[in-house]
Amino acid sequence: MRAPRGADIAPMKRLALPLLSLMAAVSPAYAQFPPPGIYACVDAAGAVFGTLSLFVAGDYDFASEVIERGQGQLASAGPSVDALTGPLADIHLKGSFVTDDYGDTIFSFTTDKGALTCALPQDS
Repeated sequence: MRAPRGADIAPMKRLALPLLSLMAAVSPAYAQFPPPGIYACVDAAGAVFGTLSLFVAGDYDFASEVIERGQGQLASAGPSVDALTGPLADIHLKGSFVTDDYGDTIFSFTTDKGALTCALPQDS
């Protein structure tokens, strides 16, 4: 005797929600803010531009000989980053970040002062 139509799908329906929950738990957090840290920033020519101290929830302190030092707020949506306030907002900083399999994060920004790259200093 053959099972009623759709009966073979019932076990899959029971597994769907737990499987989706598990996938969501182990997937990377795409909306997660970049990790806090002290990032060295260089311009497109490789010249030192400043130091970005990034704190939890997007608060930052920026120290530079090129622009005014100050504090502000960054916003992040997925890998995109925009300066909302402070000296980085004054130079219209926008960009993105990527974190590799080792947990190292690199920011790539465009600004009124040109392209910037910020990363954690490498151990010598």
